[in-house]
Amino acid sequence: MPKVLNVSNFLRLGSLGLLGEVSLLAYLGMAWLSQEFVHGQGHRQRPIGLFVVVYLIVWGFAMLALRQTRRLSHDRLGMGVIVSFAVLFRLTLLFSQPIQEDDFYRYLWDGKVVASGLNPYLVAPLTVRNPAASDEEAQRFAHLARQDENMAQILARVNHPHVPTIYPPLAQGIFALAAWLAPGSLLALRLVLFGFDLAMCGVVVAILRHCASNVLLIVVYAWSPLVIKETVNSAHYDVVPTFFLAFALWCGLKEKLMAAYASLALAILGKMYPVLLLPVFLWRTVRLHGCRQALFGFGVVCTVIVLGYMPFLDAGAMLWQGALAFADHWQSNSLLFPLLVWLTGERWMANVVVVVLLGCTLIALLHVYDVRVEREFLWVNFLAIGALLLLSPVGNPWYFLWIMPFLCVFPLRSWLLLSGLLGLYYLWFSFVYRGAVETFRWVIWLECVPFYGMLLWEWYATRGGVDESPASAKPGVRVAL
Repeated sequence: MPKVLNVSNFLRLGSLGLLGEVSLLAYLGMAWLSQEFVHGQGHRQRPIGLFVVVYLIVWGFAMLALRQTRRLSHDRLGMGVIVSFAVLFRLTLLFSQPIQEDDFYRYLWDGKVVASGLNPYLVAPLTVRNPAASDEEAQRFAHLARQDENMAQILARVNHPHVPTIYPPLAQGIFALAAWLAPGSLLALRLVLFGFDLAMCGVVVAILRHCASNVLLIVVYAWSPLVIKETVNSAHYDVVPTFFLAFALWCGLKEKLMAAYASLALAILGKMYPVLLLPVFLWRTVRLHGCRQALFGFGVVCTVIVLGYMPFLDAGAMLWQGALAFADHWQSNSLLFPLLVWLTGERWMANVVVVVLLGCTLIALLHVYDVRVEREFLWVNFLAIGALLLLSPVGNPWYFLWIMPFLCVFPLRSWLLLSGLLGLYYLWFSFVYRGAVETFRWVIWLECVPFYGMLLWEWYATRGGVDESPASAKPGVRVAL
């Protein structure tokens, strides 16, 4: 039976709608600012600082909207307002210029390569740009650029061109799908990612309903400027494997075990991060259904992953060259990992420390929490993936899309704050263009210190018995907006 729309609910709906309207104006401003971000032009004149201000403003509006939805009891109308504006925000940026990002050029090139029946792991783009006459493989790739001026321009703009693609099989399939729709089209790629983005909203709502949580908490994801900017404007691909992880979690909650394991395998095929969560899924299955079902689930994961890699196995050792280069050299926007490198003296030792810390964290979580309990199952997955992101050598904003679905269930102040502070990352480019790269180190501290401070306060509040939100908000820590 629908709830009565009393005066209080009506006023909150009006406030929510007003927040949506002013946010839409801000996103229109962001789209207007994006026109100044033309590839290879006017670097020092780009309004990066103004963009960051607009980003923080829409984040603030999203947090105010979250406060309204936690007090709103009329689900249907509230959901209509949230979803309508969420779609409008994304449509506003659908035709905007990408702001300070160029990863999508690699996506478009890989998509064209795969759609043409070639293996993107075989040849680095730099080799394709200047193929040797005797290199028949490189000549086949170069032909794609010679026959299409747009693809030639895309190839010329691929970043880190000396490294073969680092993106795993699921990514290649998504890139090929976009190329099949319209080769070399950023709009086609954005529409594919937009589809997964909206599907994510549906899965998160299903999880919230299953957990008897307020479904209007979907506003955390749907109105997040981190999600909207990185998925629609920057066309980063992380929303796809994150969707399959969220779907795996929902299937796990619904006891659809094989679908859960298959979807988790697809998430791993999209990015290696979710492999950390496989023990959580297996341990829950063992506790609920026994070892035989867990072994069968493990077999499903292995089978899906092997099938995903099979079309690319002719690349041999080249299949892993890009990923290994990423693991050996990439480091960006991270606070903890550089400290580990400084303490250990070697990057490889820091990598070992990270692996040990993640393993110990996972063991501790599985010991402390009962994953048979649905909310604790979600909580353990959230903490595990959060620890991985914080310890990673690369902390680019779009990597943190992985935690946004969890924040709808567990809206922690610390992580919500981080989703806003990550917008400061883009100031790095402004410092680079002005020859002051070292100054950016202070920006990383501006991102991380408030976050870790809030995280410690949440821990202290729990230990000290402070309780500012309903006990159903989350297991363990009970402090939220």
